[in-house]
Amino acid sequence: MEAVSFDNQRSVNLYPVLSEVGDSKSVAALRSTPGLLEEYSIGGGGIRGGIESAGRAFFVSGSDFYEVRADGTQTNYGTIGTSTGTVTLEENPTQIMIIDGVKGYIFNKTVNTFAEITDVDFPPSPSSLTYQDGYFIVTSGQFFAISDINNGLNWDITDRKTVESSPDELVGVKSDSSNLWLFGTKSTEVFQNTGNALFPFERIPGAIIETGCADPATIQEIDNALFWLGTDANGDAIIWKSSGYNAARVSTKAIERKIAESENFNESYAWVYHERGSAFYLLQVKGLNTTIVLDVAAGLYHERVYRNPMTGAEEQHRGRCHVFFNKKHLVGDRLNGKIYEMSLDYYDDDGHPMIKKRISPHYDEQKLLLSHNRFELDVEAGVGLQAGQGKDPTVMMRYSDDGGRTWSSELTRTLGSVGKYNTRVRWNKLGVSRDRVYQVSISDPVFVQINEAYLNGN
Repeated sequence: MEAVSFDNQRSVNLYPVLSEVGDSKSVAALRSTPGLLEEYSIGGGGIRGGIESAGRAFFVSGSDFYEVRADGTQTNYGTIGTSTGTVTLEENPTQIMIIDGVKGYIFNKTVNTFAEITDVDFPPSPSSLTYQDGYFIVTSGQFFAISDINNGLNWDITDRKTVESSPDELVGVKSDSSNLWLFGTKSTEVFQNTGNALFPFERIPGAIIETGCADPATIQEIDNALFWLGTDANGDAIIWKSSGYNAARVSTKAIERKIAESENFNESYAWVYHERGSAFYLLQVKGLNTTIVLDVAAGLYHERVYRNPMTGAEEQHRGRCHVFFNKKHLVGDRLNGKIYEMSLDYYDDDGHPMIKKRISPHYDEQKLLLSHNRFELDVEAGVGLQAGQGKDPTVMMRYSDDGGRTWSSELTRTLGSVGKYNTRVRWNKLGVSRDRVYQVSISDPVFVQINEAYLNGN
């Protein structure tokens, strides 16, 4: 059990935008997260991974390997042996390599051929994949292995190395800034290419980190750092960031409490993207009904949630992977073969309402009885659409005087039809309370930005 009386804040499908000039109306605002619009539909299964390569875009849908093109056409080049679970794709100058946790496959970009890696020296059950200095590199059990230079079809059983500082199993590998990070379940080591003729990668002296990785699919590089969901010998899962040859904790206690709700955070994954000066790390933890998102530069978290139109239940964001292609952010659906364009110019999830919600901090003052004469939002008003849902968009407000355990009925106000820029969003005569939490939510498919909230009381 956790104490909602301490902190019950949430920011759902709203992310913080920080003032960079210092003289904006507020130090930060909340604006709506990007929506989704179907761009392609491929294969018969969920989108398991994708990659952009030399102006081309490739995805794995179920067991099928596809290329999609800017004109909307698509080609199925072949199949892999599994239809569910995480796949990882990496490239060298002429090849794309795919692993699915069981086998490996190579697509030749020059002649457009697809083949399973049949070399008997290819490691069994590869758990992760990366590329550095001409080598494809995979982890398998206690060791990692490298391919021939620029040829993922050829492997040599002597080109393997164990990571020996800790007896834990090796689960992940990621190349970053010419270093090779090897993640175990409880510890991590950093290697570099020394050019050694026997085996080129050797551990950097002292580069041993007493933090492991819960799942290699959570390891992502963005803004010149690695981020991952980590574990160690002492307990809970934490989101870490590489800092030199060390790991810095970037999750908060509230985020770690949320992650701990999962029954198996070992089956998690993450994806990343840049947009309008911000870098985002999106973590999907198995069993949660929300996606945890870190704005890397701001160091602030928010949630992204998909509302199931059939049940009304909150679920994780539909995205499984991200590929920037044809000047568009393409996101693969984790449950079906749809690939969406994700854009800040879309305000719903492919036609389904996207609920923007903010739960405030506690309003209290040493448990004094306070009058709540007026609660007002400074918002971008007059954002109504010309017709249909959103023509007269509304915001719904309710409040709780017991820390968010029970709530008042919803009170609705207009955000202003198109052009009504001076619309004020306020609620009057809201009674008295010793400790109050407000929640506002908006479901209409319109642009939303909340600049500030004001409470007039005594």
